Amino acid sequence: MDWIAWLSLAGICTLGAMSPGPSLLIVMRNAASGVRQGLAAAVAHGIAIAVYAGLTAFGLAVLITSSPAVFAALQWAGAALLLYLGWKSLRATGSGSGTAEKPRAPVPVHRAALQGFGVAFFNPKVVIFFTALFSQFVTEQQSFTVKLGMAALASAIDAAWYCLVAIAVTTGSRGAWISESVSRRLQQLLGILLVALAARLVLSI
Repeated sequence: MDWIAWLSLAGICTLGAMSPGPSLLIVMRNAASGVRQGLAAAVAHGIAIAVYAGLTAFGLAVLITSSPAVFAALQWAGAALLLYLGWKSLRATGSGSGTAEKPRAPVPVHRAALQGFGVAFFNPKVVIFFTALFSQFVTEQQSFTVKLGMAALASAIDAAWYCLVAIAVTTGSRGAWISESVSRRLQQLLGILLVALAARLVLSI
């Protein structure tokens, strides 16, 4: 892949990580128990993302080359998902990034990690996200190293974002306010980028 493809993949993974949902709530709740719990949940969440990204990168190549119709369908699904995520980002107001409710008792680090892994691994939206969008970047000619790099990139971006969320929660109200403001602006900017990318995909199908 060229650097433009890598940047596009990084942008998609960044938006996917930053999209509000159950993962954000789980990481924030664990971070409320302590920075170690928050970081454990964030890193474990990234590991689950690596599993799905790796399975998608290595599994879709055969499916794509054997069925052009499936490839076209996945392209349309990917474009539709990009439009949906871009629309949600453009409409972001920051209200979904409220302070999480503190747990009644400190969560053990290993349990925080299991929660972080589980919320990603058992989330059907994560499966749909990677199945639809990674099909845009997987080709038969790609080497093992490239596919491994794609999975590693998705995992690193996801874990890094949620680590930032965990640190923001543990720094107090001021840190949480900064995180909310930055998150809102980045989501809106990425929304414009992904809507444009979706339009480009539709025109190329």
